[in-house]
Amino acid sequence: MNIENIYICLLNTKLTNMKKLFLIAIAAMTFSCSSDDGPSNVTPDPQASGYAFMRGKMNNVDFDYTVNNTATDVFIYSPIGGYSGLDNKLWYRYGASISSFTPPNFIPEIMIGWDNVYYYSGVGADLENEQFYTTVGNLPTNFLTDNQSDNYSPGVTVDFRDAQGKFYSTIYGSQSGSSVAVTGSSQAVEMGIKTKTVWGTFSCKMYNENNPADVKQITNGTFKVVLFPNN
Repeated sequence: MNIENIYICLLNTKLTNMKKLFLIAIAAMTFSCSSDDGPSNVTPDPQASGYAFMRGKMNNVDFDYTVNNTATDVFIYSPIGGYSGLDNKLWYRYGASISSFTPPNFIPEIMIGWDNVYYYSGVGADLENEQFYTTVGNLPTNFLTDNQSDNYSPGVTVDFRDAQGKFYSTIYGSQSGSSVAVTGSSQAVEMGIKTKTVWGTFSCKMYNENNPADVKQITNGTFKVVLFPNN
């Protein structure tokens, strides 16, 4: 993966029930930080926390993936959007990836995504853009199972790719005791594109896709991510 101003990632493609998931990642360095205009009386504090971040403890070890959009950043922020589709029915996804600035692989990487949040049936999806602020203003707080994802249920996934390239996801196992909450948000227009910054807290268990006994547990997690429409 390179770091051109705009690039497209085809990730986690599913062919179950003839559906395909297209994820479009847009490098955040092409946008300003104008969305940092939310209230400062929530945790985490959006004013003092940079452009975007995901932080907490992973297996009791502190991690801090923070992007400030400066020349000294060691992490790269990429909004992730896309949809699952069946015929002319579309279920939209919104999310973010924060990865280590370590070419050519850009790992480790942590991702959060809200799947199947907006539904549209028909040809042409301009309404998704028009209704974007409202859509991402009501994000789900339940973690998805693999079966629920295959059936287009709305929900949250948290994913992690470690420095060796092993992939972990909340979708592969039980989330008993896990939680995610959006505690605040702000909206903006960046270079003519609608954005919505959301911040909040999370805890979860991420399972190795090839070995469910290999688990990464996040506790005391906080996030701040900038979401983009898909059109």
